[in-house]
Amino acid sequence: MKTYIVKIKPLTGFGSPIKGDTLFGHLCWQAFEDSQLFGKSLQELLKDYEENPFIVVSSAFPVVKEKIYLKRPSMPLYKLFKISEKEFIQKRKELKSKNYFAFEIPLKPLNEITYEKINFIEEDSQIRCTINRLTGTTGEAPFTPYTVDKIYFKTKLAIFIGLRQDIAVESFKEALKRVGNYGYGKDATAGYGKFEVEDIKEIQLLASSGNYNALYTLSPSVPKKEEVKDIYFTPFIRFGRFGSIFAKLKNPFKNPVVFADEAAVLIPNGDIKKPYIGMSIQNLSKAIPEAVTQGYSLVLPVEVQDAL
Repeated sequence: MKTYIVKIKPLTGFGSPIKGDTLFGHLCWQAFEDSQLFGKSLQELLKDYEENPFIVVSSAFPVVKEKIYLKRPSMPLYKLFKISEKEFIQKRKELKSKNYFAFEIPLKPLNEITYEKINFIEEDSQIRCTINRLTGTTGEAPFTPYTVDKIYFKTKLAIFIGLRQDIAVESFKEALKRVGNYGYGKDATAGYGKFEVEDIKEIQLLASSGNYNALYTLSPSVPKKEEVKDIYFTPFIRFGRFGSIFAKLKNPFKNPVVFADEAAVLIPNGDIKKPYIGMSIQNLSKAIPEAVTQGYSLVLPVEVQDAL
């Protein structure tokens, strides 16, 4: 699998953050609607997805002054900062606010990295109304006005991509452009979630650290038991639903999935031979039994002090 970094420029507000599992779903819809896009139909692409994924996509990370910033690892703070116990107690709130670090190759050990406070999102809310078609106005519930939360990215964003050898990078770039034109995530049909694809370049993710003993994940994932000895993570629960032509199903909702959110740190069982971990998530819906979602994540080799 070849790995790349693609940079995008947000053009509108977004109804939801850009997460790897949701972006994977958008790309699958592009393959479903255009069977020539990747040279194979979606059914063919997913035929061996459980063992050999055709694509793995990360969540989006901010680009500040041409540097990509990744989320602080989901580990206890005392494992990330080299300070005394007394100083740790005094500065705990300040340390918690340092939520990102600059991506570079090679990466320093996690407790030697400089963590920074990065604010690249501006939150807002929009008031909307539901019109009663009988009266032509709003009114009592469920026709009362309501608010919808929106987020605006103040920087460009970077997404890490893994492509199987038979998937052309130009095909992926075209698929991502179509997602950006249509809109990503919640409220895409209301004009939100639009972005522009700027550039894409190949990168060797497994070269990010020479003396690694752990793996840092770049998207929500569900690691296989045999892959990990230990894991530090923040849980993320996805309550998914089908979109497009399947949005009008009697039951368009998917079964909930518990992920280890991006920035998890895994202690692997043995050497890492591929740039991703995780599995294909199946049995998501009785309405569409063949539906799958991405439980894979691209990984960066990292060095953790006192890893188990």
